[in-house]
Amino acid sequence: MSEIQPVNTTYEPFSREPEYVEANRNFIQRQNLAEVRRFLDLACGTATVSELLLAASPKAHLSGVDYDPQQIELATAHLESLGYTVRRGHELTEDVVDGKPVCVLAVGSADELPYPDESFDCVTIANAIHMMTERDKFLSGVARVLKPGGVFGFNSSFYAGTFPAGTEHWYQVWLQEALRYVDRMNEELKASGQPPIRRVRGKTRAAFKARWLSPQEWSEALASHGLQPHDVNERRVMMDRRCMRAVGAYGGLAEVLMSGYPVEVASQALQAAVDPAFESSEWDAIPKNWMEIWATKR
Repeated sequence: MSEIQPVNTTYEPFSREPEYVEANRNFIQRQNLAEVRRFLDLACGTATVSELLLAASPKAHLSGVDYDPQQIELATAHLESLGYTVRRGHELTEDVVDGKPVCVLAVGSADELPYPDESFDCVTIANAIHMMTERDKFLSGVARVLKPGGVFGFNSSFYAGTFPAGTEHWYQVWLQEALRYVDRMNEELKASGQPPIRRVRGKTRAAFKARWLSPQEWSEALASHGLQPHDVNERRVMMDRRCMRAVGAYGGLAEVLMSGYPVEVASQALQAAVDPAFESSEWDAIPKNWMEIWATKR
């Protein structure tokens, strides 16, 4: 088995995986964004999608928001490495430095948007909309800051329909193998006279608290807020062993999938379980569906 990577709470390793970048590139390219002059990238993370948006419309200004200050630090470093000047806060600027529009990044919640009405031509949220527990509040805020005729786009690999038929068993085996890994760790600890790793319920986020919606349910929710879907797509992405280990290394997901265990232990167990899960199946790479929706503000 490949070397287990340290737990990473920033989502950076997976956000740089070729499969992740390509899936998001294909999502962005479904929409003609060449005329956009102001983007808002919500849950912008490490700026993987922000970079793709700026490539689609190089003269556009981009605002990015993420709840995690560490993600904003990484996004800043990434955009600066591409030659952009980055400022902090919620300012809307027209400034250009060295031929590139200034980007503005802010720490904040995606459902608390302190921007004026009708500020943006395009709003996006990549693989995070399933985390919005107050769905109506979130969509209302998006509709408010979007200009009439502007577009809202999102994708997600957490929705009703994400698991292609026959793949559910792979994920069950993956989690079972991760739990067996923890059991083996505990046996070794007990043999050496050390206390076992205990699972403490209620201390970490519950797994997938919000119900996953289908593409049809999302379309109806959008329409109820004046956002008319015009492109609804499901894309199949193949996740190989390397990719799934990067998923397991992400502390945020490890904390959810194995809630109650120390996040370092959960991450290590999920990574170690990838090879046994693949070896027990016929898959060389596990397929997963991604939902993609673009809507226009009426």
